[in-house]
Amino acid sequence: MAKEINVTKKALITGLIKPSRMAFTVSGKLKPEDAIQATLSSLPNEVVDTVGVTALPSEDSVSERRRKLEYLEMQEELIKEEEEKEEEELARMKESKARKEDVALKEMNVPTAREAQEYAIVRALEKRDQLCQISCALAVLALASFVLNMHSVSREREEFLGLVNKEFCR
Repeated sequence: MAKEINVTKKALITGLIKPSRMAFTVSGKLKPEDAIQATLSSLPNEVVDTVGVTALPSEDSVSERRRKLEYLEMQEELIKEEEEKEEEELARMKESKARKEDVALKEMNVPTAREAQEYAIVRALEKRDQLCQISCALAVLALASFVLNMHSVSREREEFLGLVNKEFCR
């Protein structure tokens, strides 16, 4: 385990030295202290905190453990924040998908509603045509009945007049 810590320390220190060397090569006019300070200040705070907790020795084991505990709590908090962000993103994606489905459903219902309206109009026109045909048929029947009644009434009238004439003519 001590070897792993030494390897990790070496990797972290090497990782910090490389950017500082870049600072020396990029800005030859700066003092070495200023270049290192500029390089370290350009590093993210998380990297600096990680190096401080994992690589720096402490005077006593209690303060070192306290520092590591604080670091672990900070990492746990970062993990929770990241999980919350992922959950929020997932919720946004679900909401977006639901909105898209709602729009698609509305787009699908609009033609269906339009088709239903057209179907209702066609059915109403068909019923009107049927009613017109029925009323025409009733008119024909009424006329035929009237004509038959008139003919029947005429015959009965003629018979009645014939009977009346017979009675008077005798």
